[in-house]
Amino acid sequence: MSIKLIALDMDGTLLEEDHIHVSARNIAALRRAAALGVKIVIASGRNLTLIEDAASAIGAVDYAITANGAALNDWKTGECLWEIGIPESQWRAALEVVRAREVPVEIYVDGRAYVTRQDLLGAAQLGFPRVFEDYYVTKVEIVDDVAAAVAGKAVEKFHVFYVSPEKREKLMETLAATGPLQYANAEPHNLELTAPGADKGEALAFLCGRLGIGAEEVMAFGDGDNDLGMLSWAGRSYAMGNASPGAKRAARYLTASNAEDGVALAIERDVLG
Repeated sequence: MSIKLIALDMDGTLLEEDHIHVSARNIAALRRAAALGVKIVIASGRNLTLIEDAASAIGAVDYAITANGAALNDWKTGECLWEIGIPESQWRAALEVVRAREVPVEIYVDGRAYVTRQDLLGAAQLGFPRVFEDYYVTKVEIVDDVAAAVAGKAVEKFHVFYVSPEKREKLMETLAATGPLQYANAEPHNLELTAPGADKGEALAFLCGRLGIGAEEVMAFGDGDNDLGMLSWAGRSYAMGNASPGAKRAARYLTASNAEDGVALAIERDVLG
């Protein structure tokens, strides 16, 4: 069965180690696949603003799944095709829980990230390169009061930058009292909260249903535990060499790491021949 769609996680998968750039080899492979009619889909935990530069560099992106599947957009028209958010009454309660424990958090709404300057310091605890930290600051909305900034909106994702292991379980227990939530993490110490049903795999299945593409015609790449649904669903799924144990179990195949152009290696072999 030929591949008709390629879905790509970003951090630790498509991007280089600086978490900003896409390698020339990955770009070339994706453009060649697109020229054959293959749909290219970014599927990230990031928001729309934080994938713009990578998508522009590729120049062949058709769709974007963002915030771990809370939103799906047609990249070329900007149309939102799928959106699942945490209702305001619940996210306000969840924000109170996070604030009481003094853990840094950013909130995704309408494709943008909102964060206070104080919480922004928590991003450094993720251990990303300094060059990415400097880049990230230019891509977020820094506000005095997050709740006031997004009032009246549903929240796509809560991104808790850093939760120490000893605080994680208790935090999740308390958050559960605010209402149903879905938990994931792309990095070892972060915590990502979305509404139930907001999952990369669910959004990808929805998109493929619209396009008339079967799971067996989909190639997917990922490295983190927020990629499990997508890797399990796609017929030809690849975990990166640097992937988490869970991602490696969920995927059907293994490719090289992101630093070794694992995405391009698999596309060159299995799509471009």
